Amino acid sequence: MISTKEAFIDAKEVSQILGVGMTKAYAVIKAYNAELDAQGYFTMRGKCPRKYFEQKIYGYADYYDPGDDLTRKAGMVAEESYNQTKEKVPSE
Repeated sequence: MISTKEAFIDAKEVSQILGVGMTKAYAVIKAYNAELDAQGYFTMRGKCPRKYFEQKIYGYADYYDPGDDLTRKAGMVAEESYNQTKEKVPSE
């Protein structure tokens, strides 16, 4: 069974991932919980479902690994995107 720590993300972790202060982290969680509440889901104050957070921030539902070097991955994604764009442009 999945633990609460694995299922939900708190403001401290949101703050670390996004590089924002605790006030902004709580505001992000509050906004996401409002969206979930409007859809009829149960929410907990100060916590947000981890999968929902990841989907909203990263655009996919993969598990966030704090050991990942996100700046390196962002560079790889940017390079991939550049190469794909370069291939689509016809040569003169």
